[in-house]
Amino acid sequence: MSVLCRATTSFVQGKFPGILTWAVLALLTFAPSAEAQSKILANLKHTNRKLAGQVVDHTHNHGCDRRIPSAILGMPRDLYVYLPPGYSPQNAYPLLLYFHVASVDEHIFIASNVAEQLDQLIQKGEVPPMIVACPDGSIAGETHGRSPHSFYVNGELGRFQDHILFEVIPFLTRNYSIRPERQAHAILGNSAGGFGAMNMAIKYRDFFGSVAVLAGPMNLRYSNVDGNYREDFDPATYRWKEEYDPDETVGKFCFGLRKVPSRKYLKPVFGEGPEVSERMKRENPADLLFSTDLKPGELAIYISYPGRDNWNFDAQAESFAWLAEQKGISLTLDRDPHARHTLVYFRRNQRPAFRWLGQHMLPPLTTAISQP
Repeated sequence: MSVLCRATTSFVQGKFPGILTWAVLALLTFAPSAEAQSKILANLKHTNRKLAGQVVDHTHNHGCDRRIPSAILGMPRDLYVYLPPGYSPQNAYPLLLYFHVASVDEHIFIASNVAEQLDQLIQKGEVPPMIVACPDGSIAGETHGRSPHSFYVNGELGRFQDHILFEVIPFLTRNYSIRPERQAHAILGNSAGGFGAMNMAIKYRDFFGSVAVLAGPMNLRYSNVDGNYREDFDPATYRWKEEYDPDETVGKFCFGLRKVPSRKYLKPVFGEGPEVSERMKRENPADLLFSTDLKPGELAIYISYPGRDNWNFDAQAESFAWLAEQKGISLTLDRDPHARHTLVYFRRNQRPAFRWLGQHMLPPLTTAISQP
């Protein structure tokens, strides 16, 4: 919705300033959801025709049900797997998990140009050939516009992180040729998926060597001395949020016409009641810096963020980096100064994230034994 509002605003301001309000209201009323748009555009055959590699279907999105079973979640789950150009079981490849944004599901992996961008970078030699897996992060397994996102953690409505660790990754290692070293394993997460990416990478850094996040909530307990979540980050006034307010406005879109309360995205994951604050603290990436005692050099971290993020994730990213610095942990912080939390931002910043990951992941390894 924010993308549509922003695009309409730019056009109308330049052409028809007198009908700005009507245009915005029309979009708010009639625009299809991002989820619906992604499904309309998700044509696997069309995507694969544009790639030197290929995307393998483990979903029920294209006529046949090829989903992987999940005893942990009690339902089959969708998964796309990208194989690089020239993929051969005789080589062992690095593995990248791709965690998508909220309000969509795994469809976005083929409906957007994510696979195409990576495929081009591999062909140009800018990143090593790698296997990329995009699991479904929606809670219901069937995204219907307002279907909540799991954040890829073990939440009130399911053990989604355990599903990734104990079902998705074993499935991948059984069926595809993947290098075993931690330096060959990474996660890239976008927005809500970025929360799960950083959470999982910090907790399981014995398996993951690097993590990249685009516009993700890195510190759900961000606040300042005045208790104002929406303020910019300032080390002098930063404070940990100790109490959860389900009605607190965390997102603003369309000139403030659309305000999003925290409960919209946090309730499905952390539930309700006085226990929410403790649950958030256990999973919050900024808290995990301390609770898991992350040490310098244990995990390569990249965080990209829009400088004018609608969710104030820019302040969360900067506070996360500052807190990491207190522990002597260095990371790469990449700020897109004038960007907002839009599809334009994500499209523009995927390539730098892929390039950074390519510099921190082991290349493919030939495993075949040549005959004398």
